[in-house]
Amino acid sequence: MPIKKKPAAKRKPAARKRMGGIASYVKSVFSSPGVKKVAATIKGLEAKLKAAKKKKASAVKVARKKMK
Repeated sequence: MPIKKKPAAKRKPAARKRMGGIASYVKSVFSSPGVKKVAATIKGLEAKLKAAKKKKASAVKVARKKMK
């Protein structure tokens, strides 16, 4: 007599874990408009700094050429 296999139990899809405590607080703080505004400002300043560094590097190149 053939051995019958039990049908596999259907698994319920795992429920998404809810963030609790500190994690939800941090998420709410990070998504606040104030933080987003500051982040945008910082990104803008970083872009300006990068451009200034490039400008300085080219100025140094020109000055070194003139000194030779």
